[in-house]
Amino acid sequence: MGESVPRTGCVAGVFDLFHVGHIDVLERARKVCDRLVVAVLSDEWALDAWGGRPFVPLLERAQILEHLRCVDEVVAVDGVQPGWLTEVLGAQTVFAATGLDGVLGVGELSGIPAELITVLPAGRGSRSTILRAAIDQRQSRSSVA
Repeated sequence: MGESVPRTGCVAGVFDLFHVGHIDVLERARKVCDRLVVAVLSDEWALDAWGGRPFVPLLERAQILEHLRCVDEVVAVDGVQPGWLTEVLGAQTVFAATGLDGVLGVGELSGIPAELITVLPAGRGSRSTILRAAIDQRQSRSSVA
């Protein structure tokens, strides 16, 4: 009997103002795949989508994610392209998060076939009032943009 190919999953997001909710989603994703790749969206992507740059630069966001036990690989990207995810990364599952700032939801994964998307519930929110205020401010700014 041949050895099975590891099931690769991908979570895409900005991962700015990293908090426990991000950890919850990443750990949930890793439990249902053999290899978890995190696609960290560029500062330029965030500027276009949110109308402002992330608080934390791309390199630092990627370095934070690289040090998590549940993450196997981190790649920096300017967007999420279906062919690149499946053909280059080899992702069989693309995870979407509901209600979590900075991680792409189903509506932001346009072009990804629905059968490849697994929706994960949002994780905990940060208890930091300063962090929550910054996230809320960015969300209100992006809803205007």
